[in-house]
Amino acid sequence: MEIRNAKEQDKGTVLEFCKETFSWGDYIADVWDRWKSAGGLYVIEHDGAVVGMYHIGFFAKEAWLEGMRVHPKYRKKGLGTKMMTHAESVIGSGTVRLVIESQNTPSIQLVRSVGYCIEEEWRLYLAAPEKKSSRATVAAALVSLGLFGSSTYADSWRWLPLDDAEVQKLVRQGRVLVLNEDGRTSSVGILNQSNDFPQTMQLGLVNGTREGMVEILGYVQNKAHETGCEKIQVFAPEKTLLDAGFLEKRSLFYLMKKELGKNL
Repeated sequence: MEIRNAKEQDKGTVLEFCKETFSWGDYIADVWDRWKSAGGLYVIEHDGAVVGMYHIGFFAKEAWLEGMRVHPKYRKKGLGTKMMTHAESVIGSGTVRLVIESQNTPSIQLVRSVGYCIEEEWRLYLAAPEKKSSRATVAAALVSLGLFGSSTYADSWRWLPLDDAEVQKLVRQGRVLVLNEDGRTSSVGILNQSNDFPQTMQLGLVNGTREGMVEILGYVQNKAHETGCEKIQVFAPEKTLLDAGFLEKRSLFYLMKKELGKNL
């Protein structure tokens, strides 16, 4: 078996065996070109045939593993372990994260076997674009890191580290939403819109009071309505008490983490 950088001619083969990864299909077709252009896209061959793939995303001092797929006929043959080992050899050192749906037992067992542990549980919710009024606004000044209640946030299905510098950047980009009550910020959210999924608006984190979070959700629903988005994905740590009748509660995900020696 050989693991190598993906080539353009690998795309058709990979997309064919990824067509039915999930009940709804797969997203690899939407991201393949960007991943290949960015680098870090690998395939694994068996007897000259491409039977698996994965991608490494690098940012700040961390790495993100995503899109690991194995052809259905070649599962349970150790290919996943080989790709994990290869990925870690490429990354070398530092923090590595990945996310797995909580019902995906084989993948959870695989990453646990090579030393990953659950850092946090996250819930996906869906909401519909809708014309609404909201008291939430875009943050105009620095927001305290402690208000977010997490050390990461979701952005286009990657969980990125959240620190003071990242909060400052997000505020400058106009992506931090706040609700101010009685002269203080009671609730916060982080707004995303991916180039890979332009018809989907995301709230990559929301935290605060119930009333405040509902106001922030209303802001996002209205913005999605105004910009013609078809759907809204909302991510929140499972510990967040997110309760709104218009939200559709979906899958639980495990954010998993491993430290590889020294920082990148």
